[in-house]
Amino acid sequence: MLEYMDEFVNKIISFGKFKRNEISNKAYGQLLTSFQDMSKHEIVMISAIINKLKHVKGKLIMDTTDNPKYGLKEIAIKMKNLSNGGYSKGFKIVLFLYKVGNCIYPLGFALIHKESSTQEQLVLNALSRLRNEFGLKPEMVIADAGFSTLETIKRLNNYGWGFVMKAKKSYKLGKKKIKHELQGGYKSKIDNLSNGVKVKAVRRPNRVFITNRVSLTSQEILEYYGERWIIEEVFRFLKSCIGLNRCQQHTIKAQGIYIFGCFISYALIEVIKDKLKTTSYKVWNLLYSGDIAIDKSLIEATLSLA
Repeated sequence: MLEYMDEFVNKIISFGKFKRNEISNKAYGQLLTSFQDMSKHEIVMISAIINKLKHVKGKLIMDTTDNPKYGLKEIAIKMKNLSNGGYSKGFKIVLFLYKVGNCIYPLGFALIHKESSTQEQLVLNALSRLRNEFGLKPEMVIADAGFSTLETIKRLNNYGWGFVMKAKKSYKLGKKKIKHELQGGYKSKIDNLSNGVKVKAVRRPNRVFITNRVSLTSQEILEYYGERWIIEEVFRFLKSCIGLNRCQQHTIKAQGIYIFGCFISYALIEVIKDKLKTTSYKVWNLLYSGDIAIDKSLIEATLSLA
């Protein structure tokens, strides 16, 4: 696939979208075949990047973003827009990112739609593959309440991985629900959840955060969780500059190929950003203007993080 990835990434960077007729039949056929090999699992892993990072100290950040697509009626799900309360149809992207210093690298992704597994099952499968297939050992796993299911919490704890997550207030901490156990403003407590995992819970107004690293101070827990917000900037960049949500193809397979290309493009930008000690936006401008050429050697450097 490397032979044609530079052509694909060039189109994404140059146009911020994907038009099938702008990619040669030979290149698209190779991309399709390679993507089918990668997507035998519902979670598409970027193995070259994971293998380079698996022994590097970093934080695994998990999050989702909506991708409205009205052309995918048969598999589209209904999604609520939290900013305006409206609804749209399409699919969700579950993204697994690895934060090393100031750089964020995509490790893999999954798509949630009518024919997919649930988000919890996709996440459990992804965690299993990252640990058992690739040997990843993150310093910390960070995610919001949508990922903090009791089964996921137990899995992370069994792996020996530390986590900091926003908790669901309905969960029991000891004998009482968290919302009753930690009433009021700034409180914390160490106890077991109903799944037997010992956690430290920290309450701030209207929010509760939990970690299995119970020796962490409340401030350290909040600082870890604060790193999750960087993913909002990643999604903003992916959508505004790389065009993550602009693919107009009407099959989930074509959408997956395009999203994979977007994440390779983003990884490429992060590699250059780290070398030049600059920002993602400045690198994108250099690529878009042609001041930095996208060729096979640059794609190779991205996949090896060289």
